[in-house]
Amino acid sequence: MVEMKGIILIIAFFALLIGIQILLEASDTMEFNYTTEMNLPNPALKSVKVELPLYKTLKYEFGCSRGICIASQPLKKVNYGNPFGILEDNLNWFNAFDISILLPEENLGIGFEYGWWPYLMNREGLTLGVPDSGYAYVEVTKWAIYYYGIFLNYYPNKLFYCGILLNHFKTNAEEVLVLCSIDSIPVYSYRTNYAQRKCIGGTVYCGLEKHVLLNKFELIPFIKLQIGYAKEYHNNSQWEWGDRKLTIGTSGIFLGINMRFGGER
Repeated sequence: MVEMKGIILIIAFFALLIGIQILLEASDTMEFNYTTEMNLPNPALKSVKVELPLYKTLKYEFGCSRGICIASQPLKKVNYGNPFGILEDNLNWFNAFDISILLPEENLGIGFEYGWWPYLMNREGLTLGVPDSGYAYVEVTKWAIYYYGIFLNYYPNKLFYCGILLNHFKTNAEEVLVLCSIDSIPVYSYRTNYAQRKCIGGTVYCGLEKHVLLNKFELIPFIKLQIGYAKEYHNNSQWEWGDRKLTIGTSGIFLGINMRFGGER
């Protein structure tokens, strides 16, 4: 529910920007009509340079992507002896949704991104031995991960772009207390807590895109290569994990499509 609210707020923000642009354009049209109806000298005798307001040069973009990332150690899938699953065990599928505002004259774009790994099951996870409890330990092997980020893109041309993303992750995971026999064989386990961990990190990336110009907007399929990393800085677990921190790797390759519109042509 919290994650859905985040998406709704992003979409609402984007819709507000579009609405403001429409109102400003309507206002400019009324002002132009009023001016042209006045009894003025022949405009053909004068050379007038028209400077467009900033909001008219802005472009807006939103899109989605899906990629595959190299898993950090806690998020690698447990391999049960399948030699053909080594590649799958070390990779995670990743989904992302983003919106941005572009300043064409500066070749820059700034925006927000939302991404998620909703179901990561049977992962190596984090393990903590319980002191003074005999043969017992706490493990976390199931994860749901979401993040919000802000990014800055640079577009030297219509084919290539690069950028940087600062992101903030929230993870929800079930912590399980496992009781073992004297031979360290698990004999009983039960859930002790649902804990949330927060991580912060960054990503750098570059990509190639293709612009398909339609009537009112552009469709832009793209491929992106990125290198990124995030580390835990806070958790609300009932256990003291010390230096056992969650790390999240976001290095990988993405495919996606954006829709861009706005700006004077």
